[in-house]
Amino acid sequence: MVMETDDSQLDMQPEDTGGEVVVDEKVEAARRARLVSRIAQTIRGDKKFHEKAFDKMREDMQFARRGADKAWIDDSKYTANITGRHVRQKTNALYAKNPQVMARARQRLDYEMWDGSPTSIQAAMGVIQNATAMSSVSAEPLPPEEEAALNEANALLADIQQGYAREQMVKKFGKTMEILFSQYMDTQKPLDFKMALKRTVRRTCTTGVGYCEVNFQRETGPAPVTTARLTDARGRLDHLRRLQEDTVSEDDKGDMQAEISELELAVASLTQEPEIVLHEGLSFDFPSSTKVIPDRLCKSLVGFIGARHITLEYPYTADEVKEEFGVDLGSKFTPYKSDETDGADADGDGAGDLEHSDDADARKGSGMVCVWKHYDKPSGLVYYLVDGHDDFLRTPAAPDVFVSDFWPVYALTFNDVESEEHLFPPSDVTLIRDQQQELNRSRQGLRDHRYAAQPRWGVRKGALDEANDVPRLMNAKPFDVISLNYSEGKLADLLEAIPVPGVDPNLYETGPFFSDAQLTVGASASRLGGTSKSTATEAAIAEGSATEDDASGIDDLDAYLSVIARAASQILVREMSAEQVAKMVGPGAVWPGLTAGFDISREDLMDELWLEVAAGSTGKPNKAVETNNWKILAPILMQTPGVSPNWLARETIRRMDDRADLNEALMENMPAIVAMNRNAQLMGQDPQADPNAQGAEGGDKTSAPSAPEGTDAAFGSNQM
Repeated sequence: MVMETDDSQLDMQPEDTGGEVVVDEKVEAARRARLVSRIAQTIRGDKKFHEKAFDKMREDMQFARRGADKAWIDDSKYTANITGRHVRQKTNALYAKNPQVMARARQRLDYEMWDGSPTSIQAAMGVIQNATAMSSVSAEPLPPEEEAALNEANALLADIQQGYAREQMVKKFGKTMEILFSQYMDTQKPLDFKMALKRTVRRTCTTGVGYCEVNFQRETGPAPVTTARLTDARGRLDHLRRLQEDTVSEDDKGDMQAEISELELAVASLTQEPEIVLHEGLSFDFPSSTKVIPDRLCKSLVGFIGARHITLEYPYTADEVKEEFGVDLGSKFTPYKSDETDGADADGDGAGDLEHSDDADARKGSGMVCVWKHYDKPSGLVYYLVDGHDDFLRTPAAPDVFVSDFWPVYALTFNDVESEEHLFPPSDVTLIRDQQQELNRSRQGLRDHRYAAQPRWGVRKGALDEANDVPRLMNAKPFDVISLNYSEGKLADLLEAIPVPGVDPNLYETGPFFSDAQLTVGASASRLGGTSKSTATEAAIAEGSATEDDASGIDDLDAYLSVIARAASQILVREMSAEQVAKMVGPGAVWPGLTAGFDISREDLMDELWLEVAAGSTGKPNKAVETNNWKILAPILMQTPGVSPNWLARETIRRMDDRADLNEALMENMPAIVAMNRNAQLMGQDPQADPNAQGAEGGDKTSAPSAPEGTDAAFGSNQM
């Protein structure tokens, strides 16, 4: 409900009373109500503009869940849900593990004098050494040209030392951010980051788009020790008051009164203690695809290009609004109408029918309200309002977190196509819908044909007792002996098989449907369980094509996560306190206000260093390719000077995905087992029996490794 006010009142100037500006509260409330009404009207217009797209998303959700339209399911027709299986398999292929984040620094020239060449360092060190030698031999000052060369060499080394120190400081700062981001991914609540983002990937395959909103939360309160002491003191105080009421003796009451007064003072003192930061850090929210309302002028969901504003929609109860925002809505709101329940409210009480009701009691009883979080880029403000309420829930202010894109909401898409009419890309469910429906129709037709082909018999009218014999024949079980009432002829002469159509399996062949699914969404028949007659080579080619399609999706997901990681790094630099960083990362953390000599401002850090996701770190690894690459690389590393054997062993076990614990296996200064065996053989033997002198097959009884001849056998995808 919006307060109606004459426009002339809205244009009234504030009253000037001797230098103090007095604003009429009614005029101010009317202005706010007018602004609220205008923003709500804009949101409703955007929602109406995208209504068809949102309805299509809901249809796709239903279709992916059941594998058919609602009418088909209601008729109890045959359904083989390959759509849901494709969505699950693609989700599993695209996002198998949390991303590996790494800090990326902007390229800089940190050295003012040094050209980056080691030769320059050697020349400068030579000049300094010569000058030192000359000074030790003679007490006379250096010649002017040598003095100038010495000063230049010292300045060069100082420049190198200063630039290197800055590089190392920035590097440790980047490592600090990597640790922070990884810890917040692991501690995300209520769902951890992997489960929540995997749900978003599944949502993107189902509806065509998924969203993530990056926030920063800071919870304050009394220290845990203070809270425990306060709880104990209040419990003791309540206990003494109860005993005092039940005690008869006046002396006991006097003693208790003194202790009660002491506890009351302790409680008052504890409640006055300052609050501390209990928890602060990143939080990731993944709103539903139909609850993010872009501007109707938006041209691309990725980056929200062309959008002036976006809105996030949340269903709340009136009580939750009062608890969260401290606003009592009363009856001034429009009951939330759930789009998923065809006019019923989200809690199923049918309150959606009260949308245009003026009955205050009916509005209070509806339960749910629609809360909008409106990011307005031109004004740089975020508005919180309730549909139908005439005031803001919270005073409009800048976003809670600062990112370069203004709104910390990011869209994920996989099937982007160029279109001037449609903002939302088609989902995998939309692309595979025809193949799914044709498969259902084919299987339903086969079912109907089988029913039609069941054997039936005809009997001459009057030949059998239709009241008794015919029902008994229809309901007869195997090996039943039935007594029939007929007087002449054979039973075979009385009954005759009715011709029925035979089942032609070629009419219900499903191979073409799986081939089309391969062409549209990259789902090969082998993945969907198809029984095509393709050869092993054809199946390998199809699987390779599907793997390439997955690689494209993984690349899109990595780019999306890199955008989120970069926004998160900006938020961390701006919001994270030094104390919390030291607590989470450790004493070696580098952060503004924490590390001495770290004089780079937070604003400069946001432009100089950011987080991004390592390519391919989220998808399922191809174990066959990875293992084969390591087989080729390991012998080269074994012959490279300086390579640690312990690192080589750990990397081999990691790539082979074995669970052996090298911490127990490795011992300091212990030679290799092969070397120990060789030394044991040499002890007490004739020098002529030295295994190392036995030609090509030495002490290890094996020939020297050589490069394999020919080429490796071809292999396809072997994802595990």
